[in-house]
Amino acid sequence: MLKFQDDYTTLIATFADFILLVYTIADDLYWQVVPVSVLQRRNVDTAKLFDSEIITLSICSELTGIDSEKA
Repeated sequence: MLKFQDDYTTLIATFADFILLVYTIADDLYWQVVPVSVLQRRNVDTAKLFDSEIITLSICSELTGIDSEKA
């Protein structure tokens, strides 16, 4: 289980810091719960983004209200 600090407010000064924090947590959790079948899927070597980066983008865009489906 991950151990989190009690207070992250001192770590988050900018939105970039927030994104970095979300990425770090998402990446740590991802590697703890990802099934082997996902790690061994095809074309993983040619991927442009890691799964944890996509998760981070999804979380941060959802929190900021960015909707990629609207043109």
